[in-house]
Amino acid sequence: MTNDLELLSKDELEELKRAFYSQAYEIITEIQDSVMKFEEAAEDNEIRQSIKRGIHTLKGDSNSFGLTSIGTLCHKMEDVLSCVEKKGQIDRETIDLLLNSIDTINKLLVESESGKNETDIKDTLYKIENYIQRENIPSKQEKKRSVFTEYERTHIKNALKKGLNLYEIEALFHPLCGEKNAGALMIVQKLTKSGEVIVSKPDFKDSDINNAEKITFIFATKLSMKSLASIVPIGGITSNVNINIYEENKVTTLEKAETSVEAVTENKISAYRNKILRIDVSKVDSLVNLVGELIIGRTMIDQITKDMENGSIDNEVINRLSAANIYLERTVSDIQKRAMKIRMVPVKYAFRLLNKIARDICTESGKSARLYIHGGDIELDKSIVDLLEEPMAHIIRNMVAHGIEDPSYRKSVGKPEEGTITINAYYEATQIVVSISDNGKGIEIEKLKKRAIEKNILKAKELENFSDSNAINLIFQPGLSTSDTVSGTSGRGIGMDIVKSAIEGLKGSIEVGSAPGKGTTFNLRFPLTLAVIKSLLFEIGDKTFALPISTVAEVASVTPVDLKTIDGKAIFILRDEIISVLQINEFFKIKGDSFKKKFILILDIGKKNTGFLVDRLITQQEIVIKTVEQNYTPSSLIAGASILGNGKIVLILNAAAIFKKAVEEERRKKADI
Repeated sequence: MTNDLELLSKDELEELKRAFYSQAYEIITEIQDSVMKFEEAAEDNEIRQSIKRGIHTLKGDSNSFGLTSIGTLCHKMEDVLSCVEKKGQIDRETIDLLLNSIDTINKLLVESESGKNETDIKDTLYKIENYIQRENIPSKQEKKRSVFTEYERTHIKNALKKGLNLYEIEALFHPLCGEKNAGALMIVQKLTKSGEVIVSKPDFKDSDINNAEKITFIFATKLSMKSLASIVPIGGITSNVNINIYEENKVTTLEKAETSVEAVTENKISAYRNKILRIDVSKVDSLVNLVGELIIGRTMIDQITKDMENGSIDNEVINRLSAANIYLERTVSDIQKRAMKIRMVPVKYAFRLLNKIARDICTESGKSARLYIHGGDIELDKSIVDLLEEPMAHIIRNMVAHGIEDPSYRKSVGKPEEGTITINAYYEATQIVVSISDNGKGIEIEKLKKRAIEKNILKAKELENFSDSNAINLIFQPGLSTSDTVSGTSGRGIGMDIVKSAIEGLKGSIEVGSAPGKGTTFNLRFPLTLAVIKSLLFEIGDKTFALPISTVAEVASVTPVDLKTIDGKAIFILRDEIISVLQINEFFKIKGDSFKKKFILILDIGKKNTGFLVDRLITQQEIVIKTVEQNYTPSSLIAGASILGNGKIVLILNAAAIFKKAVEEERRKKADI
């Protein structure tokens, strides 16, 4: 296949890369999921088989694509699984070894996209070989060595003395290869141009080779493994080629980098990981059917247009035009709904790495915690799911590092030694809620206040009137941490501010609640989709704005006498509840209408005690969100923009960000007095 790659155009190669990397990341994630399950259910043969299938597929695809380092690691992972099968049991060391191999493969994939080769697989291979030797089970490679003749062993030793590279090449015959003896001869002819074929099993000259599924060579050459990978595959002859270093002390031929595995940064991002969307065929079929309906509607309009051009404009034509318009409106609405469903994917894809993250931090810190996930099949817009993984990872890290206590302490206070973290996803009105909770010690609010004063984030006077529910939000302040020590996962005050920014960037909101000694809960709320939202349009002066209808809990009509003032702030009392009112025209410095009758939009952004004062309500309407960052200076106060049917541009406000800024400005004013 590698030779075939050279024949592809730039666009064709890019498309092939997109498909390969997208599938490779999906396979490696599925393997990791299965390995994590395998630790809990080692007797489950189906899980073991799914791991083997995934590794074998990735090995074949990677070797065919020229990524032989990944193929080598997969080959060794198969050896580890062979040990597990022979022992009939699995332990933590084996799981760690498999997960370490998966991490290395992930890094190799990301690096290979940009043509880099920084990760050295030598350490991982060394750990696997040691593991196999300790288990007293010879690896596949060792088993093959034992059948060599004295003549073959002599040739191998001579090749090593000459400083040649020795490779074990395993070529699987293509199902359509009818003459395997001729195919094997073609492979040998290509190899002998660059080196010496020392061993062939079965012998490529033997007529019995036509009954073989594969042929294995020991090959001596000056070529690197990467160069060799472009020689062996032959279209129609081989379906898969595995190349491994034969002599263990010759691993240096794997084009080592100076940096170790640990030195490779973890924040490298794949350009292909989330580019391909896997869609249920039934969703595509329904969309195609609706496109057919759209064509029918277009034909109806086309015929009516021709009749009107011929001067036939009577009631019948008008009625037909009205009916065609209704038909098209219904069809376009259905297409929009189906298109939105295509973008919806299970939210569990954002949770897939969290089990491993929790496991790794527990191993590092000596703590014990189990992660439970509910509602993973709830569907959310893919653009949100793709970006949700990192904020969720931050929260899980913090829960283990800050929330879950040491096993000995938990036991001393009557708690189970193993802590629990629970993720629950569910629908709430037009939003999806992702709730993450632990049963740890909770957030130490007084300690949080003290650190805020020490870091000059707030003054002691400002904190006097802070309720616990307000003070707990201090965890989102940059640079603020309650940890007394700095580790690889906590103590620097970096993380929760990033989480909040990421969630708000997804047009969502985050709330936190905590009970001393019982645990902490984070509730993340998101719109179901970022592309089309149902919104409430309103005016302030001559400006039109929009808010997602999901953020508006209620609308109230007010007159000047309905508004009161407390401590210089406008409030409105609704059913004995005090609503803090923000006058949007003053906030944005817009000249509003004279105050006779206005409206308060009571907002649902975590607390139903805030509202926007606006001049006029227009309507509820579904609008298409467009980003404004490309042409204008980005602002956290603006969630996006849209174009109405009359061509007017409307800005979509970010209610949570506006109130946050208003509160910060109010605090600054008080602090300056």
